[in-house]
Amino acid sequence: SYPCQDISVQASHQILHLLIIFHRAMLQEHTLKNEFLDRQMDTAASYFNQNYNHEINIDAYASSLGMSVSWFIRNFKKYTGETPVQFITSLRMTNAQVLLENTTYSINEIARIVGYNNTLYFSRIFHKQKGCSPSQYRTRSHET
Repeated sequence: SYPCQDISVQASHQILHLLIIFHRAMLQEHTLKNEFLDRQMDTAASYFNQNYNHEINIDAYASSLGMSVSWFIRNFKKYTGETPVQFITSLRMTNAQVLLENTTYSINEIARIVGYNNTLYFSRIFHKQKGCSPSQYRTRSHET
């Protein structure tokens, strides 16, 4: 056996060992980043759930977390399947449906309760999302 060959085999084993350690460290860092990101997105979804009926400034929210707006929106969509605006609108419309089905509040009151100051805009968004106006929805839900 040649002494140089033993050194090169030993060196290649050390390099392989270092690569394995490096790979494990990268995987662990990636996992920690994903856990952190998931926690951040879960916190955002909870915040939106609790505050959907108030005006939410996505730019201000993202910057309060130290994130760029585009990065936040992209990752929120990966996490929830919707952009923050779509997510908030869905919450508002779902809650509007519940109020239309179970209360006698006027459409104006419901619009305000779920976070819209403009009833016409609320009605337009509701119609676009649900395929009928809020008053038509109320009538249909009481017929069944």
